[in-house]
Amino acid sequence: MGGGAHRGPVAPTRQRRAIRLVQMLMVLLGAGLLVYAGYTLGVASGSRSGRRAGDLGAATPPPLTQTLVLAALGAGSLGAAVSLQGPGDVRIPTPARLEELAGRAEAAAVSRAGEAPKGDSV
Repeated sequence: MGGGAHRGPVAPTRQRRAIRLVQMLMVLLGAGLLVYAGYTLGVASGSRSGRRAGDLGAATPPPLTQTLVLAALGAGSLGAAVSLQGPGDVRIPTPARLEELAGRAEAAAVSRAGEAPKGDSV
């Protein structure tokens, strides 16, 4: 998401558009997988009724695991699209912001090192 810009970080509007594009693709993929899972479930029930009727050219039913895997992948894709939904603004990591985060990390490391239990010296 942040790569490809040779002159600094990518603009926030461009980042938001890229995230929205990925979300739309994941929703379309998830919906397609769920529709196909419903289709395979329908084919399975149609083939069973065709066999009961004694049709000679009845289709073989798809395995139930195929329907379950398709449904799980579709639901996972929709869940991933929802997880990409976050607050509306994208924060660009400016050098000042990175320096602030590094300073906070160093302060936390120093305070944790100071609180470490001292070993018993004999």
